Amino acid sequence: MTRNELTRKELTRKELVDAIARDDTIEDQDLSGMDLTGLDLSGARFENCLLAQADFRGAQIQRTGFNHCVLLGANMSNTDLTQVLWMNMDLTGVNLSGTRLEKAVLTGATLTDADLSGADLTRTVLDNAVLDGARLNKAVLFKTVLFQASLKGADLGQADLTRTVFFKADLTGANLRGAKVHKAFLRDCALGGQDFSGGEFSCVQAGGADLTGANFSGADVNRSNFMGAKLIDADFSKANAFGAVFMEADLHRARFGQAVLPNACFEGARLGGADFTKARMEQSIMARIVCPGAIFAGADCTYCDFSHADLSAADFTNAKLFRAKMHRVTEEHTNWTGSTRDLALGTDRDLAEAEQWNENTRKRYTGLG
Repeated sequence: MTRNELTRKELTRKELVDAIARDDTIEDQDLSGMDLTGLDLSGARFENCLLAQADFRGAQIQRTGFNHCVLLGANMSNTDLTQVLWMNMDLTGVNLSGTRLEKAVLTGATLTDADLSGADLTRTVLDNAVLDGARLNKAVLFKTVLFQASLKGADLGQADLTRTVFFKADLTGANLRGAKVHKAFLRDCALGGQDFSGGEFSCVQAGGADLTGANFSGADVNRSNFMGAKLIDADFSKANAFGAVFMEADLHRARFGQAVLPNACFEGARLGGADFTKARMEQSIMARIVCPGAIFAGADCTYCDFSHADLSAADFTNAKLFRAKMHRVTEEHTNWTGSTRDLALGTDRDLAEAEQWNENTRKRYTGLG
């Protein structure tokens, strides 16, 4: 059978096997509902084929290429899809549960409502993929890259997201409850309202992410980076955030009650109405924060650096401030009742003069003076 003949008729199972054995490209074929169970499709090439409802269970599909194919509702559960290449594919509702999908590349793939529960996507790349409503619960996404992917309403509960890269991904309404998020990259992602309570979110790069209303209560967020993130109304109460970075973040009304925050960095953060009641903040950097109405009641701010901070109307009732640096702070209507404000370090006059000279010099040379 010639290549031209292959493109003019629907293939039978045997003809398909023979074509693959000859290393033919399978083009423009309607293979909907075909029984492909147990076949060796390794290294095969499919282009513009219709494979809706096809059954691939038990098939060998390693290094197989699919381009502009439709696998709507196909069953690939528990198959080996190592290094498969999917380009511009419609995989809506496909069953990929328990599959081995390592080092695969999916570009422009639609996986809406697909089932990838328990699948292994180690080192797989998903570029501009749509995974809205997909089930990825208990899946392994170790070093998986999701570039501008849409995961609206997706279920990633209890998934392993160790070193996973989500770049500008939309996870609006997704479920990440119980997921292991460690050393993951979530920069500029939409994660508003996510529930990470009691889970692991350590050493994560979440700079610029929208985490409005996210729940990190009791979570492990040690050394995670939230620089420039939107964390309005976020809940970090009782969280372990040793060395976490919140520089320039928007933390209006965020809750840090009883959180563990030693060596954390909040420099330049907006903390209006934030609550740090009884938080442990030893040696944290709070320089240049703006926190009107923030509550630090009973907080341990030993050795904290509040240089240039605006502490107007903040409440430091019973706060521990031993050797805390209060260099050039604004403290209008600040409540220091019962605190150890007298044990804090005040403005360093020599440093203040040097800073003023530097500011005047800058203004003079930039024409701002």
